[in-house]
Amino acid sequence: MTRINPTDTTTAGEGSPVTETGSAPQADVFELSIVVPTYNEAKNVPELLRRIARVVTQKDIRCEVIIVDDNSPDGTAQAAREVDVPLVVRVVERSGPRGLSPAVVDGINLARGTYVLVMDADLQHPPESIPELLAAVRGGAGFVIGSRYVVGGEANEFGFYRILNSKIATLLTVPLVGRHVRDPMAGFFCLRRDLADAEQLNPIGYKIGLELLVKCRPGKIVEVPIRFSPRHAGDSKLTLSEQIKYLRHLRRLYDWRWPTLSQAVLFCAVGTCGMVVDLTLMTLLMFFGVAFPLARVASIATAMVFNFVLNRRITFPGAALRTWKPQLAKFVAACSVGVVINWSVSNALYALIPSLRWAYQLFCIVGIVTGTASNYLLSKYVVFGAGVAEDEPGRVDSARRGKRSP
Repeated sequence: MTRINPTDTTTAGEGSPVTETGSAPQADVFELSIVVPTYNEAKNVPELLRRIARVVTQKDIRCEVIIVDDNSPDGTAQAAREVDVPLVVRVVERSGPRGLSPAVVDGINLARGTYVLVMDADLQHPPESIPELLAAVRGGAGFVIGSRYVVGGEANEFGFYRILNSKIATLLTVPLVGRHVRDPMAGFFCLRRDLADAEQLNPIGYKIGLELLVKCRPGKIVEVPIRFSPRHAGDSKLTLSEQIKYLRHLRRLYDWRWPTLSQAVLFCAVGTCGMVVDLTLMTLLMFFGVAFPLARVASIATAMVFNFVLNRRITFPGAALRTWKPQLAKFVAACSVGVVINWSVSNALYALIPSLRWAYQLFCIVGIVTGTASNYLLSKYVVFGAGVAEDEPGRVDSARRGKRSP
């Protein structure tokens, strides 16, 4: 490894102090900066660096490798320092909050190449494909993905659950990136460094590539087929917690792209879940002989409480920072107009169309739909309107922590 200067300390991103070993030569010397976020990858990093060195030497690519380590207890940073390869390797140790996406952002901020390539350390992303990704971005692409899902790409080691999880996650990104992008979830990608505007990046979880695709507007997107290999060593980072973070991240991106529409869609999605609760309870009560008007009151009230809980946590997340009891009272009061509309319409249809009483759930659905617009507007501007938006970094986090420092 090329060692140039002793350890020096710098800062990459707010709240992300880092210690960097090895300083790169002057700016513009490198064509490519390879950013590798790591956590407990001591067994993989040496082989990764050797394979990168072999490829870039053969192709005469002027590059630096930036290992951004989240203070791994297994000695990943030290393992990277000790590898003897003909590369400029800069080892960055972060002492801020852990996370793959923040680590990548820190790495991009420190990069000095014309282009930045991001890849994982576990050798699932083949270093041998680096020249192909670089060639595509040299050729004018704004963003190049090492893709598993285009012709020639492979991800054969995935089990059914992993494939299903990936397909659903990808489907949820279609409104953001379009159907033409086959593998928007990939963590192996390359872009021009000047497109990665750190000021507007606010990722959580591990899908930093999706964040860049949506927010940096790279223009031409190219997918290069790769063979996604099994993890070389260590444990997978794809946990339930990370999948929940992905959903939160996705919600932030929808809010960023379509702030008002996103909130309305979420409100309707919560309302749809509430409708399932409503209809299920209604069906049970009618089955046990409860009179329709009384059963309707009970099912609407139950669905209302259910909707309040979900809207408070999902649709208007800033509202969760305040006491829930006054909010519930306001929610019930504000939505009473929608309830009256809902109850009146469904009962009127039940009374006026006796021939369809066997399909009374349809009457309930019509009532629910007619009351939704009123419920949304009153919830947004009366009940939850003063809540802090989740996408305002720092404000929600600091409020949740109380007086503790971030």
